Amino acid sequence: MVMEYLNGVSLLDPLVMSSSNSQNAEATVVTALNVWTQSVLTMPFFHADVHAGNLLSLQDGRVGFIDFGIVGKISPAIFEAVTELSGALAVGDYEGMAKALCKMGATEKDVDIEKFGKDIESVLMSLNKVQPDVVVQLSQEGVVEGAGVSVAEQEVTQVLLDVVKVTEENGLKLPREFGLLVKQSLYFDRFLKVLAPSVDVMSDDRVTGFGNVNGEGVGMLGSGEDEVLDGVIDV
Repeated sequence: MVMEYLNGVSLLDPLVMSSSNSQNAEATVVTALNVWTQSVLTMPFFHADVHAGNLLSLQDGRVGFIDFGIVGKISPAIFEAVTELSGALAVGDYEGMAKALCKMGATEKDVDIEKFGKDIESVLMSLNKVQPDVVVQLSQEGVVEGAGVSVAEQEVTQVLLDVVKVTEENGLKLPREFGLLVKQSLYFDRFLKVLAPSVDVMSDDRVTGFGNVNGEGVGMLGSGEDEVLDGVIDV
């Protein structure tokens, strides 16, 4: 099988991350997030393995998605709950996150939202401790030309497993697709912190599919039905 050649580099490549390219880096990660979100909302499946090696910053300014070996599919109701979860996360509302998780999970008993929220807070504190590896790029003369960042996949996976564990301990059983979806959200959370730390996904007009922290605009993809995002999907 021969695939289309995508001329680009990893999303966290030093060329993307260099200080002289900071505005382009921010635009690139926002584009990647928008393309992925649109695929979740409108396509039969979404890419369920969006680590930096599978997202390429192309020379023509687009973002390339490769390696669809793992894909997922969710219902609109699950995506809406995950959107509410993202909104609560953005403002540090752990009880709001607990309520969002309750909306998407099956339970046979009442859930103590306050306790559940505190458990979630403890898990997310571990996410803040995930330290990316910094790779410095040197010229032949030993001059620093750029720096790249990678996030260990096992650390992201462990945070996800911890979220699932505390959810089950609080009497909820989450659907399988939740794990796939949230793991990708954790990847994008790290990408945004590295490449676009000033971007608020819940209020930035460039970010589509989330709405604001009050839940308005959930499920909206942009300003018009014919909007085309700068992404390339290559399986």
